[in-house]
Amino acid sequence: MQILFSADDLPPDDRVRLWCDFFATHVHSITPSEIPDAGTFRPNARGWVAGEFVILEVRSGLVRARRTASDVAKDKTRTFFICRFRRPAIWTVASGDAPVKLAQEPDDFCVSSTEWQFERETEDPASYDVLVIPQRALSPLLAGGRLRHPSRISGASPLGSLLGAAMDAAKTQAPLLADELGEAVLRNLCGLVAMACGDLGEGAEQGRDSARSAQLAAVKHHIDLHLTESDLTPSSAAAALGISARQLHRLFERSGSTFARYVLRQRLLRCRDTIAGATGTGRSVIDIAFGWGFNSMATFYRSFVSEFGEPPTAMAGRHAATIERPHGVEERAS
Repeated sequence: MQILFSADDLPPDDRVRLWCDFFATHVHSITPSEIPDAGTFRPNARGWVAGEFVILEVRSGLVRARRTASDVAKDKTRTFFICRFRRPAIWTVASGDAPVKLAQEPDDFCVSSTEWQFERETEDPASYDVLVIPQRALSPLLAGGRLRHPSRISGASPLGSLLGAAMDAAKTQAPLLADELGEAVLRNLCGLVAMACGDLGEGAEQGRDSARSAQLAAVKHHIDLHLTESDLTPSSAAAALGISARQLHRLFERSGSTFARYVLRQRLLRCRDTIAGATGTGRSVIDIAFGWGFNSMATFYRSFVSEFGEPPTAMAGRHAATIERPHGVEERAS
């Protein structure tokens, strides 16, 4: 289910209260450290809910906010949440005897729990993505069933890169799925989150499986974004995602495929859809093949026939005949 909040059309005096109510409903309760100017305060958020998971893009308009003891008491359900900051921030969490202070750079992640109080400060109005994870999804993967402390994950680290790619893929693709499938996509992220925090417990193997699934999803998302590039290789994809080429190959081996086979099939599917669709009208088969990253026509023709049982020219000719035939006029037998 998609969710949206915009303060643009709200009375200025109601914006802070309604924003805090929205955030408490979908993420957790907060208290502004400073009341912003009512006339310029325009928070907005968009995202979706899948089961007990929530993922949001947030532009809160608050420079400083905190989670007080009263806020913690208000929230009857305890969850985990992970924020990816778009601007520098200082996140101070009261998770033990001494507060934990985390300096966050753009694209860094902070993993925390609603059981703790915190204070967040940014130089500019806060901008971040947040993923809410139900306890039952992450607790089995953690030592003792809980986070020992909040964690900062560098966005430039290998796991941070994978986590970022997986979250981006989830934000764009999961809303297109049925709710239960969207929830499964987010559940797959939990193992990667636990691994990034270094807190894998008795559910380590399950966590590793979930992490591998999330890693493979991130690799496939990268491939789908770069299919048109003829120089797409295992090395270039691995480097972009912060993993080794060997790790990348192992991910595909466990799925019963290979990087090359996945790339080839995705390119063939795109070529077939283009040939049979409106964007293929008037274009040569060669142009379409090169447009989707093929650099050898012999390989393209051989692979196309093997995959679809007919040459691309036959499919193109059949589609052209369908387009040219007047609507409602059946082809007569000669």
